[in-house]
Amino acid sequence: MRPTDTEPDADSSERENAESLRKERDALIQERDSLFDRLARTTAEFQNARRRLEADKDQSVAFANSALIKSLLPVIDNFERALAVDAAKQDAASILKGMQIVQDQWMTVLKSQYVESIAPEAGTPFDPATMEALIHQPDDKLPPNSVTQLLQRGYALHGRTLRPAQVAVSKPQ
Repeated sequence: MRPTDTEPDADSSERENAESLRKERDALIQERDSLFDRLARTTAEFQNARRRLEADKDQSVAFANSALIKSLLPVIDNFERALAVDAAKQDAASILKGMQIVQDQWMTVLKSQYVESIAPEAGTPFDPATMEALIHQPDDKLPPNSVTQLLQRGYALHGRTLRPAQVAVSKPQ
């Protein structure tokens, strides 16, 4: 073979190889651009979804108490009716009876919202998780660290203490 005969074949092969590499490069560039585009779209979708979730959360927080407030409206209506009564025309017993009805309605609403009253009776062992001792009283009838008197009710929501009951607690003499 002559050297001039092999050169055109080598040149042709190099051109084919270069063309193949260009096509491969172009395909890779196109794939890269496509992936960048998908990444940009996915990022934008993620950010939009996050904004929607934050807006939904903010709205949920803003209206979280709406069921409670709606259930308290009849209690408020009854308080307004009680305040509209002419005290000069009603005796104290009927006013107190009306107030007891409103308080019962209030407690029913709280129970429907999973609020429980904490009202320990005398002799109940002191529980610092649900009670606050305001006074220590000597008492020979009750064991030490027992409730002798309820001073103010406490309340719990779903078993979690919102406000501890304020109590007087026995101490040894």
